Amino acid sequence: MGARNRFCILAVLFLALLGGSARPAQALVLDWDAVVWNDGSLINSYDVGGTAQNDITISITSQQANIWALDPTSGSQAPVVNQTMTGGLSPVEDSLMLAANLKTQSDATIQLSFFGTYPGANNVSFTLFDIDVTTNSDIISSIYGVALDGTHIAATITNVGSGVRLTGSGLGYVLEGNTASANNTSNGNATLSFGSTIITDVFFTFSNTAGAPRYQDIGISDITFTPVPEINPAAASTVSCVLALGLTVFMRRRAKSKAQSLNGALS
Repeated sequence: MGARNRFCILAVLFLALLGGSARPAQALVLDWDAVVWNDGSLINSYDVGGTAQNDITISITSQQANIWALDPTSGSQAPVVNQTMTGGLSPVEDSLMLAANLKTQSDATIQLSFFGTYPGANNVSFTLFDIDVTTNSDIISSIYGVALDGTHIAATITNVGSGVRLTGSGLGYVLEGNTASANNTSNGNATLSFGSTIITDVFFTFSNTAGAPRYQDIGISDITFTPVPEINPAAASTVSCVLALGLTVFMRRRAKSKAQSLNGALS
């Protein structure tokens, strides 16, 4: 077997080792029944993959301060994890409830960030509960994911309840409540998914129709996502060194062989 063939086989074997060092893609779920959200807090991070590093962060900002309200059902300060908004699920599960006194220029922006030992996630999906009419209409807009290169990725919106009007398309989708819906039904539901594209963040805005401050509330279901597999850095470094060494040896032998051939031709 020639040196070139031996080197190629060595490269294949080590590349296989490198591939085996990647963490397998496995769907994860941020299950609100299994984590703690401090009532009224606006940012929380969670390790749901067992890596001892946070996999997902939920952060909530608003254009004006002091918009967050008490949940009239539980009396807890929102944002809060409870079973006020259940989306008609059976068995009943917790959701992240957002209750606020919204008005013109007081929109709340919700951001989901995926990070940790990998650059992002795909197959991100979650459902919004109770998009309906309280006094004014709940409005969900500016919905997009952020790809690794910063490109905005449109959501796929499905399972839209009978109490929700979906308008627009792509990055211009708007979900608006068009009737009152009970908190424990799926009438105010809409599922947002981002498919196979690797994304680092998801954003959407929670607002109402223009006017005086009005009480509005929605819920966010469990969030599913698949971390992007990561190449083990130590293994990658080892493989790179071995391949570099193999290439060096191969090139030296090739040069020596050419030199011997040339000397033989001259003699």
